[in-house]
Amino acid sequence: MDWISPVSTLAGAVVGVSSALIAERIRWRRDQAREGAQTRRAVYSDFLMALSRGHSDMRTVVLQPDRSTGDRLYGDLHQALDGSGVWRLRQTLSLTTSAEIIQLAVRACGALTLMRDVLIEDPDVRSDAYLRARADLWRENAHLREAMRKDLGMDGPPDPDVGQYRYPATS
Repeated sequence: MDWISPVSTLAGAVVGVSSALIAERIRWRRDQAREGAQTRRAVYSDFLMALSRGHSDMRTVVLQPDRSTGDRLYGDLHQALDGSGVWRLRQTLSLTTSAEIIQLAVRACGALTLMRDVLIEDPDVRSDAYLRARADLWRENAHLREAMRKDLGMDGPPDPDVGQYRYPATS
C-alpha cells in the first residue's frame, strides 16, 4: 500500500491547484465586470453630455440676436449638432452596451435631430413646436438615463425626470 501516500499527495495537489485556479478565475471575472462597468459609466456620461451640448449649442444658434437665416441657419444648426460629438459617441455606445440602451440612445438622437429640424423650420425657442420637441427629447433622455443607471447597478429612487413633461409623446 505504498502507492496510497503518493496518490493522496497528488490528489491534494490537484485539489489545491484547482481551488487556486477557480479562485483566480472568479477574481478575474469580477475585475472584468468592474472594468466594464467603469468603461460604460464613462461612455454613458460622455454620451449624455454630448446630447446636452447638442441641445444647448442649437439653442445658442437661434438665440443669437443677429442669427443667420435660410441656408446659413440650416448649416449652423447642423454644425451645432454635429459638433457636439453625439454621433461619434453613439458609435462608441454600440461597442460597449446592451441592445436596449443602444435603442434608447437612438431614440434620444432621433429626438435631438427632430429638435434641430423644428428649429430650422421655426427658430423660436418659445414656439409650441420647439417646446414639444424639447419635451420629447427630455423624455427620451430620462428613459435612457434610467436604463443606464439600471445597467450600472445603481440603486435608489428612479430618475425624477421620467414622466414629468408638459406634452405627451409625439411618437
